[in-house]
Amino acid sequence: MEWKDIIPVLAGGLVILVVALVVKPALLAEPVTGPGPTKPVYVPPTPVPAATPFPEDGPAYTRNFRWTAIDGGVHTTEVRVPEALFSKHRETPRFDLLAWGRYALAEEDRPVLKDLARRIAPPTGNPEAEYFGLMNLIFFVQQIPYAYDNNTESYAERTLPPYALRRGAEAEYPKYPTEMLVDGRGDCEDSAILMAGLLDALDYDTVLLRYPDHMALGIRMEGFSPYYAKYTPKYFDYGGKRYYYVEGTDFAWVNVSTDSTARQGKPLPIGDTGSTGIQSVKSQTPEIIPLRYIPAPAEYRIRPARLPAGGA
Repeated sequence: MEWKDIIPVLAGGLVILVVALVVKPALLAEPVTGPGPTKPVYVPPTPVPAATPFPEDGPAYTRNFRWTAIDGGVHTTEVRVPEALFSKHRETPRFDLLAWGRYALAEEDRPVLKDLARRIAPPTGNPEAEYFGLMNLIFFVQQIPYAYDNNTESYAERTLPPYALRRGAEAEYPKYPTEMLVDGRGDCEDSAILMAGLLDALDYDTVLLRYPDHMALGIRMEGFSPYYAKYTPKYFDYGGKRYYYVEGTDFAWVNVSTDSTARQGKPLPIGDTGSTGIQSVKSQTPEIIPLRYIPAPAEYRIRPARLPAGGA
């Protein structure tokens, strides 16, 4: 056999060898033996512990409150608020008066509020005992002294905060719950925000009730008809739920003598609107503001862009 006859045979064998070793395994997804690239192994990152921006052992404001419980007994309650937390709130602009939930449900305030709420209204598993605890928590907030936002006495520094919103001659400054506790006083919206934060810490479902000249709280309750009530409890239906009116400001004061300075406080129970003395509460329907909300996008108009002269 001559070389010209052997060369085609060798070429054909080489093609068969390539097909057998390369093409066929690739088509049949057969693994190719021998060293190859190593598959990378996923190593999860080391979890970073959550930072504690307001350590318990840091500087703090300590406030003591003296208040009367539902049984008539006088209690004292101490509240400790980290100075760093208070300063952070004071330095936060008040630019959106519609997003009230951002104040009541501030995550940084929750440890303080949960501790305070559980000391005043500890969970017991007994519905009657927990109802009395709820009333005590409401009465605690009601007895925090009232002060307008434009009154410097409403603030621990005895001066208006830098971000108090000016509206004509008035100032508007909704407080975070811990601000209200450190200042030791506030107006109706501050009381409602503090009460909402405390009740939310105990997993109560609440909304804010806004009147033209007042703000209060609504608490969800089913079948609420207290046997002791000499009034018809006021409620509002919202989102398929029933919320009963709760006043957050001062007691309804009752004269006990001819001396106008001798007065005795009377707590305002759930659903009682007749004793508030606020006409809008007695005669008008409030705007109901949920604490948790999804902001709607702002309205805007899309206009066609003009290309510059000579642009493509």
